[in-house]
Amino acid sequence: MRSDDNADRLATFLGRALKEARTRRARSQRTASALSGISQSGWSKLECGRGANIALRAWIRATGAVDADLRAYLERTSAADAPRDAVHLRHQELVARMARPGGWKVRPEHGLAGVGVAFVVLARSDERAIVEVWNWLADVGDAFRAWDRKLERIDAGTATSTSGCWAIRATRRNRELVAAHATLFSARFPGSGAAWLAAFGDARAPMPADAALVWVSVRGDPLFPARIRLP
Repeated sequence: MRSDDNADRLATFLGRALKEARTRRARSQRTASALSGISQSGWSKLECGRGANIALRAWIRATGAVDADLRAYLERTSAADAPRDAVHLRHQELVARMARPGGWKVRPEHGLAGVGVAFVVLARSDERAIVEVWNWLADVGDAFRAWDRKLERIDAGTATSTSGCWAIRATRRNRELVAAHATLFSARFPGSGAAWLAAFGDARAPMPADAALVWVSVRGDPLFPARIRLP
């Protein structure tokens, strides 16, 4: 039946996108399946395009485990085009656009040996900044640990000043997550989001030494400072 063919085609597109997202985040199938609560064999079926009969809830858990958004895939999927992580890429584009007036060289999806991919690396003179763009935080502890490793790796280069910030999509779920763990996020990101945004857009503004959080509006524009309220 034509409807079955379309379902199989969609499952193939979604499976490819899921694998791309997992690879980009340097996560094994074992890790991703554990985060999603899906068996590793079930995860393999999704990536191999055999997920047409898999429940929608499982697809949502799977994409969440690799910090992706199923809705973005579905919005961009057609019979002619493979899905893309449209929301994530749009946010990277926003960071790159805002950083250009500040004299930053932008390196999107920049590989760091042994630690995976930094979503956006900004370079200006001897300053280096990592901007991690998050649509969905599936495992905060893992994200914190990966962040530390990425900062250490970028610090191993020729830069004399290194720091960074997280740009998190300002969904209700993400806001509640940050609020619920305000002490932890505040300790990790003690810097000023406003100072980071100033450094993005002004070549005369120095890069802040302390990491900070900024929000990305749900519609994808603009970035604005995150104010973490401690309990």
